[in-house]
Amino acid sequence: MSSSEEPNPVKDRLLHLQDSSDDAIIAAKPQHAAAGEQELEKRDPPGTVPEQPPRLYWLRPLVLISIPSIITVYYAIIWVHLLQNTTHDDAVNYRAFSGSLIFYSWFLIGVFGLSWAKFGLVGVEASMLRSPFWGAPNLVALLMHSNGTWSSPSGWFKAIAHREFHRLWCLLTLISFLPFIALPLSGLVFEISDGYIKTSDAPFVIGRNRTIFNERFDAIGNTRFKNPAQEAWLTGASPVIPGLAIIYSGESIERSKHSVFDSLPNSLPLTESIPDLFLAPQADKPVSGQAWGLRFKYNCSIVRSVSQFTVLSQRAASTVSNVDVPVRIGLQTPSGGTVALLYTEKLPITPIFINGVESENGNLPNVQAYFEIGTSGPRADPFLIGSYKYNGSHPGFEADEGNDSFVFEYAVWQYRHDPFNTYNEASRPFNSTVGPSVEGMGSPIVRADNGTYVLNSTFFALKGDLLTSDSTNTTTDAKDPFGFAVMLRGSSTGKLLYAAPPVGVRCVTSSDVGTAELNGVTSTFDNFQRSSPDANITLGFSGALRFGLTAKAILAERFYEHYLSGDLPGLRPSTNEDYQRYESFIDTGPLLRSINLAHALDASNLMYDISSAFRAEWTDTRLTSSRVGKILSVASLIPGYEVGNFVLALFCLWAVLCAGLGLWYGFRRRPSDRLDGYTMLRKGADIAGELKENDEFMSGKPYYDARELRNVLFPIRDGAIFTGTFRDNDIMYDGMIQAFNSAITSAEEEQANA
Repeated sequence: MSSSEEPNPVKDRLLHLQDSSDDAIIAAKPQHAAAGEQELEKRDPPGTVPEQPPRLYWLRPLVLISIPSIITVYYAIIWVHLLQNTTHDDAVNYRAFSGSLIFYSWFLIGVFGLSWAKFGLVGVEASMLRSPFWGAPNLVALLMHSNGTWSSPSGWFKAIAHREFHRLWCLLTLISFLPFIALPLSGLVFEISDGYIKTSDAPFVIGRNRTIFNERFDAIGNTRFKNPAQEAWLTGASPVIPGLAIIYSGESIERSKHSVFDSLPNSLPLTESIPDLFLAPQADKPVSGQAWGLRFKYNCSIVRSVSQFTVLSQRAASTVSNVDVPVRIGLQTPSGGTVALLYTEKLPITPIFINGVESENGNLPNVQAYFEIGTSGPRADPFLIGSYKYNGSHPGFEADEGNDSFVFEYAVWQYRHDPFNTYNEASRPFNSTVGPSVEGMGSPIVRADNGTYVLNSTFFALKGDLLTSDSTNTTTDAKDPFGFAVMLRGSSTGKLLYAAPPVGVRCVTSSDVGTAELNGVTSTFDNFQRSSPDANITLGFSGALRFGLTAKAILAERFYEHYLSGDLPGLRPSTNEDYQRYESFIDTGPLLRSINLAHALDASNLMYDISSAFRAEWTDTRLTSSRVGKILSVASLIPGYEVGNFVLALFCLWAVLCAGLGLWYGFRRRPSDRLDGYTMLRKGADIAGELKENDEFMSGKPYYDARELRNVLFPIRDGAIFTGTFRDNDIMYDGMIQAFNSAITSAEEEQANA
């Protein structure tokens, strides 16, 4: 402005109002408001064209409402339904569907979903900017919206660096940030891994079926053929299941709590009990469908109180049924069970080998034992063909102990002594710890107050005649039927050093044969239907004993064998071939393992044969096979479900915010579909003159650094002007015009009065 130019009071008044505070403008607004409104209705600025009326835009809000919700639901199905709530056998990794398609489709949909969500958000953004509450407070904020800085990390960092934030920008940034974090984190939630995919092909399997189940010669008691299970137990061999070796469990069994199912091949339990198992023919890949096999259980546990014994606790009330003194005494319990009393010193001599040659000298170990074996349950008549087999009238499977369950009880009292009193056994290393012991069981040998061991004359109190004409070494002493008094006196056969408390194990077994539905995904079975095998007696086969009977026969009259089958150190080398010594008693853990091993070998031999001769494959058309493929599984990098649930929470919040904004603001009328460059160009034409006079704008300085742009008036909706001073956006464009008109009128009046 030149110095010769006359002062214009009106113009000076307008400039003063533009630079004044909020209070000054608000104070000026009410003056002549009615007159201003009438003038505004009567006239339009020269050269202006009426704008197109606002209209509805449907696509963007529909996309914003649907796409985030669909993506969230898809993730929830994968994480909650397919991975969390669906039980899988992680050791087998068998699925009914391929995981590759789901895995890659998730990330493909997720990547496109971010773009689709932004597509919907920019439409809602245009509507929300027209709202007094969400509107941009200044031109810089508006430019941030027009550039979409809320949708990418570069925009976030610039806003943080310049400390430029406002309500709508922060809200849109939050909505954009949620999937930006959740989608990469989902890669730590699930992954694809190697596994098996279900097919419709029938598999080749190994194992007995209904037709050939009884085609065998391995029955206990057959002098011509040895029982493979018994031979394996004597060597401590673990049961081997052919093929992929999957042991199916009942649906109520939580397989993750049993270590035998942690990996393949599965193994039959030796230290724990599983109440419902099923052995089916095995393939080299997981299978599903209907299979014929053996359903069984063997629940063996350590006994801590005599009250837990249901058979051996009746010894005092039992009567003598058969006698083989001094080897064995048989008792009949009042409930119909049997009890066998045995003493190791009187058992047949077990041969020892020196340099591979059997020694002619006797077995004189430093550990002796008195033990009792009790049995009860459905009896098998050895003279009735088929009574000990699965013949159709055999007892069925019982999940809980009942009348059809077979009970096996084993209690042992162990003694350390010095054979022949010549080997200085007391000074040699020995672990005499056993436990937990059976409380209330009593002992045939007790320790007196003076520290010496004496015979417990009331322990046996046998009822019945102990005489037998078949034995040359008979006795009528019911108080000491095995001659413990001789050892207690310290005779030439040895001296007692220590008497251990009794330990015991109790087993409950039950079984049946038939068909069941196999679930290859969970390695479980259901819908068991009893179906007896063909007898095949006419072919000359001896057939198979029911499960549990072979184990009972294996364990009968056995004590020292528990060292090997219980995974304990056996006999230690000695300079004297007549002297064999152990370095510990048999504790409850090894005893439990040994008895479990006998039952495990019994079951595996029934279905697969322990001998290597049986390897014939056959096709089971009732089963479906599988192929090697990629399956969907929980990611192994970060174990647990916390990350997956956190990602689900992020997606849910994202979907709720998007749907809420889309429903509330998406369907409002607005001049344009989005705040694009064309909209900014049209609106910017209104202030082109002012921008030309703005040095920061004309110099090309970044708008973040152009402070004067924060004070530029910019219309973004019908009647809304946003300046640096109107942070609350509560003055509309029409109100501003009214205020300016009032200011002009006041200035003209002042000039006239002057």
